[in-house]
Amino acid sequence: MLDIDLSDKKLGEIRERTEALLKLKRAPSQETVFHHLLETGRTMSVREIAAELDLTDKAAERAVAKLVEKGLVQRSTFKEGTYTCDSRLITMSLLRVLTELWEDYEDRN
Repeated sequence: MLDIDLSDKKLGEIRERTEALLKLKRAPSQETVFHHLLETGRTMSVREIAAELDLTDKAAERAVAKLVEKGLVQRSTFKEGTYTCDSRLITMSLLRVLTELWEDYEDRN
């Protein structure tokens, strides 16, 4: 059995992030920006994101702001005015969901 020891605060953050991930389909611009940052692994400005995804600066700005609010994208400490997606945080959220699904499955069988 997989045992992950996390504080209640961390678990709460992971749950919130996971819920936000699952709801991304409802916000196409956010989903596009999120996947682009995650796939490229680059730190990018809103203008770069907009140009690469053929979005207006305003649409990219709104999408990034919402993603930051949801904890899916972070402001970069490397370069001011840029954003990144920490794949480790996303992986941890997904692993937690898989762990919970596995525990539910074991409980039912």
